[in-house]
Amino acid sequence: MTDNDPIAAAEMAPWLGLALGKTEAGRREITERALPLSRSARNLLFSIDTQRSAGQWLELVRGSGPAELRQLLAAGLIKPAAGGSATAAAGPLLAAAATAATSTNTPAAEAAEVGAPIARARLSLGEALQAQSYRLLYDRLTAEARQQLGLIKGYKLILDIEKCAGSPELRILALHFVDQVRQAKGDAEARALAQRLVSPG
Repeated sequence: MTDNDPIAAAEMAPWLGLALGKTEAGRREITERALPLSRSARNLLFSIDTQRSAGQWLELVRGSGPAELRQLLAAGLIKPAAGGSATAAAGPLLAAAATAATSTNTPAAEAAEVGAPIARARLSLGEALQAQSYRLLYDRLTAEARQQLGLIKGYKLILDIEKCAGSPELRILALHFVDQVRQAKGDAEARALAQRLVSPG
């Protein structure tokens, strides 16, 4: 298990006690390997099932952590099991996230205060993005890139947009883009951007 992103740990804390299973898209991804997942995220996707909590799987799958869990959820590759509820102790990761969250004046502490709402919003954004066509999302991301990130970072994002091979990759990039804006400009700007990305065409 890796835990080098305290903000990701705080955001994912509400999910760690849940049993998560693969979606149909997740099962397809195992065979098609269409998305640019890291090796650790792909290993987590391959392994995860509803027999253990998400936190327990992060302990078992080497190299995986909250960031990989967040990526799989955002891409719609895993979801809570039907009727799933929090299980006993999600392991040391949950305790570590809780400890980090109680420290004052840290990004993790700030994120922990709104951890559950952010996690729910992230999943909702991922679901909303699935309703957008490739062309519409492509156009909106391209239009927003320089305006939100400036000339250099915006240009880099546009290059990354051009490299996307299909809608799943573009949706993951959109989620990262919203994260970038949140870190640079705050939650209000990130929410406004997300709304523009998912509004009807």
